[in-house]
Amino acid sequence: MTGPAEQPALPSGTEDTPEVPGWAEKSARDIFAALPVHDGRLDAIRDAYLDCLAGAGRTQDLDMEHDRCRQQALGAVENTGLLPAARLEDLDQRLAALEADITANL
Repeated sequence: MTGPAEQPALPSGTEDTPEVPGWAEKSARDIFAALPVHDGRLDAIRDAYLDCLAGAGRTQDLDMEHDRCRQQALGAVENTGLLPAARLEDLDQRLAALEADITANL
């Protein structure tokens, strides 16, 4: 039997609360909406990317977590075959800039 001092602490406060700021979610949606695929085929990838960003929370390795989210999204988009390499590179740069903005505004 464990006493109160021996029980694991539950996360508290907002430090570990996953969230993506509203402006960042809108920006990500705009980035994906600007792609030349307008029939919803990339919506699931965009949503998974936003979920991944939200799951990154506010960890010390936020940049690394953001990189992982971006690489997963880019790989998924590339696997669809819907975008040429130049558009993938542009998407990579735009998402990286968004992630830098998120980090700077935390």
